[in-house]
Amino acid sequence: MKCYCYYTEFEFVLCVEEADERLHEVIQHAWFQKTDNGFNKIYPMTDKENGVEAEDKELVINNFARLGQSMFEGMLDCNWENALQLFIQKCKDNNIEWYIFGSVSDAVRGIKIKPHDIDIIIHTKDFFKIKSLFPDSVVEPFVDYKGTWLVRYFGRLCLAGVLFDIAADEKMNLGNHNYDKVSWNNFDVYVENLQARYQLELKRNREDRIKAIETYMKEL
Repeated sequence: MKCYCYYTEFEFVLCVEEADERLHEVIQHAWFQKTDNGFNKIYPMTDKENGVEAEDKELVINNFARLGQSMFEGMLDCNWENALQLFIQKCKDNNIEWYIFGSVSDAVRGIKIKPHDIDIIIHTKDFFKIKSLFPDSVVEPFVDYKGTWLVRYFGRLCLAGVLFDIAADEKMNLGNHNYDKVSWNNFDVYVENLQARYQLELKRNREDRIKAIETYMKEL
């Protein structure tokens, strides 16, 4: 597999070529678009609202080429526990406020599901600090979308072979959003509300995850 980046005056492009067919679905799950030569993802270079910063460009060029293959392969067999442990400890050591979203918020409760990646919400005051704490793991730009996307801030890391989606938005800060507090590996962590997760999986009609959550709720 070849993972590389290039840029023009107007675009910053992440490219994946020669990927094994078994990885095609997870690459597209990571929001890469199919092309004649493989897959790509395009960021604007010149848009002042959400363009790629020079610092991010250099980080991503180096890290995506080095980590891209292991990141996509990790989505098939996600060693999320080790990666999350590393992330939590680093954040704790640096007073970063964060919360777990997505399927890993179920997994840390003990619900028997298999995450493909790790979704993390960062308090808006700390979002860009993550880039500084994990410079060797930044595989996509950390962008301020200024209201033009689902969340205001978004970036990506690959840590210990695991893809981390890093998001932030005022509405997702603790106090503005309903999180549950649980204990995992001797850490107290804030996770997405269980009922919210259940309702989302019902809407998505993911039968395996619905059954896993229902089994867990019956045992409470």
